[in-house]
Amino acid sequence: MSTVDEVPMNQSRRTPVRPGWPELGVAVLAAAILYGVGATIAYLLPAGSPVSPGQANFLVSGLAPLGAFAVAMLIRIRDVRPFGMRRVHPGWLLAAIAIGLACFALSWPVSAIFDPFFPGSESVQEGYRDAARAGVLSLVVTIVLGGVLTPFGEEVLFRGVFASFLLRWGTWIGVIVSAAVFAVAHGVNSVMPVAFVVGLGTGLVLRFSGSIWPAVVIHVVYNSVGLLYHGIGY
Repeated sequence: MSTVDEVPMNQSRRTPVRPGWPELGVAVLAAAILYGVGATIAYLLPAGSPVSPGQANFLVSGLAPLGAFAVAMLIRIRDVRPFGMRRVHPGWLLAAIAIGLACFALSWPVSAIFDPFFPGSESVQEGYRDAARAGVLSLVVTIVLGGVLTPFGEEVLFRGVFASFLLRWGTWIGVIVSAAVFAVAHGVNSVMPVAFVVGLGTGLVLRFSGSIWPAVVIHVVYNSVGLLYHGIGY
């Protein structure tokens, strides 16, 4: 018995349905618009708002890619399974927890190697760290937004749409190029190399498990552990 749901088939060719150029193009356009609108709203939040800048940015980082994914899915395929939303063996989820922790551990040596190439970008993540350090309630809200919502939104877009589209040209094109797109989407700064490492891990588990859920778990673990790490004062 297969560990994942069956992928819908193109009845004329009996080949698996896969996101194509229409889905990719619509996703890119929708993401650009939604990220732009969301970033503008977050920037215009008044001082003293109950939502901190870091939390607002996490909210945008989760909802914008979710919206882009929804538009891409609805224009033609109208089924989430070709985008990786399929059942998976629990063993993959357990492995994903370990991979997420490994990615977090790797973030230190990766940062040590590449941070000198991005001088002046040390403060890129400061808003997120401030939100995690602003008390227990703020930490909980920040983990919900940045440790759960953002990873889910980013994975359904960058792995569900981008990687699933690119995998038609083979594993390494699908994994490496989608990881590179994911990294660049975080900006040309000190976060980019670490995002690339996370993108490699999530892309590989999508490829070999056939499901997006292990990728989501990796990303959730990585982000949540990082926020907890900063929230307790490191």
